[in-house]
Amino acid sequence: MSIFVLGINGSARKNGNTAKLLNKVLGYARKEGAKTEILHLASKDIKPCISCIAEENCKYPCNIKDDMQGIFETLKKADCLVLGSPTYWYSMSGLMKNFIDRLTACDMVEPPLLDGKVFGVVSTALKEGSAQVTLQIIAPLTSMGAIMVPYNDVIENAGKVWRTEFGINPEKRLARNLVNLAKLVKEKQGKWF
Repeated sequence: MSIFVLGINGSARKNGNTAKLLNKVLGYARKEGAKTEILHLASKDIKPCISCIAEENCKYPCNIKDDMQGIFETLKKADCLVLGSPTYWYSMSGLMKNFIDRLTACDMVEPPLLDGKVFGVVSTALKEGSAQVTLQIIAPLTSMGAIMVPYNDVIENAGKVWRTEFGINPEKRLARNLVNLAKLVKEKQGKWF
């Protein structure tokens, strides 16, 4: 069974710490037999959400015409998502927040576009705040029907990946868990709603 893992880089830097961490996870996912791709939000024209939902006018594939239409098509194909964001003042990057806000349109179809997609998070920080980034990404994605993988995040603070000091490789574990869980739920895709 083929699995497609999409990495979403919410950093303004395509080769920064967040991208490097995402690429490690995607590399391990390929070793698990998955097809992978990385999407750099900084390279896309993604306009801010204009809250059409407040006027009950939100629809899929979104009233705003920009690069999100193509991203929605890629999201449809993905079995797994790995969302990566640097920590900006104890929060996700503005690029990632804007992207997540625009996913609202994905909830306007049945089943929702993220229904049954397996996801994990990677976050980087100079000092602290990565755990808050993970929590801020988890809440909207699970609300949109995505399934959080066990041991769902890889956190890097000041260049040190959390738990590696215990001999654990969180990047490898996240990749393995994403692929394994996606295989288990793939036949139910679109049936959770």
